[in-house]
Formats: sequence, structure tokens, C-alpha cells
Amino acid sequence: MKPDVPLLVVTEDADRVREARTRLARVGLEKVTGFLRDGVLAWHEAGLPLATIEQISVEELRQRIEEKSVDVVIDVRRPPEWTSGHIEDAIHMPLNHLAESALSLNRDSKVAVICAGGYRSSIASSLLEQLGFRNISNVVGGMTAWNVSCSGGL
Repeated sequence: MKPDVPLLVVTEDADRVREARTRLARVGLEKVTGFLRDGVLAWHEAGLPLATIEQISVEELRQRIEEKSVDVVIDVRRPPEWTSGHIEDAIHMPLNHLAESALSLNRDSKVAVICAGGYRSSIASSLLEQLGFRNISNVVGGMTAWNVSCSGGL
């Protein structure tokens, strides 16, 4: 995603808007131009269309890796986080370079996206969807959960 693209934050309250702005700014995305008051529930109650991205646990990711039912695991953490440990055969594509890096991937691939805790991977999953990927799974809890529940998985 280009830093100058306007962003709309979907959240329930102003405190979460501030938190989202801070987290987005940390990866170079600073043009938050608004937010959806009352979040997704208000959108849904208004009868507007709602798209979703699959959310999976680290246990589900491990199973998919073992079954070879995931084509690529994309790790969107910063380089120091990546070098401190990562999932074997994962591809490192830091969030701030994902839009350019993802161009080399097949858009029909079954993709699992992971970060440290799940926040950046949610952003990355949305970005991949905008780029035309349709088989995306966001890994809830990220590498923090992976390291706790899948010890020895690095």
C-alpha cells in the first residue's frame, strides 16, 4: 500500500481510532482520513455488504502446513523480528513493502499471513485482497501464539 493512499479505519470508538493511527504510522501509513462510527456492527445493521477474511489459529496453520494445503506463508514482520525466528519455508515480506513484494506471487495461491500478534497481518490480508488475492487466511495471535503453542516450530 502506498503511504499517500487515504485510509478509513473501521472501529467502534475514538480510542481505537487513535490506536489504529499509531500502529499504521509505525509501518509508514499515516493518511487516515476517517473512521466508521460504531464499527462493523453499524455497517451490518444498515444492510450494507460485508466482506470477510478467514481467521485461523496457529494450530490450524500448522495442520495446513503439514497437509500441504497452504501454498505460502507470508510473514509481514520487520526484519529484526524475522531474524529472531520464523516459520520454516515462510516468505518474508515486511508490511511496508508488501504491495510491491506480493506482485511476484500467484494470486490464486492459498496464502496464510502472519505477524507478531495478528494486527499487521490483518492489515496485510486486506491489502492482499485489494491486490486480487482470494484465498487468504489471517493467523490470529501471530508468532507470539505460534511460539507458545507450537514450541519447536521455528
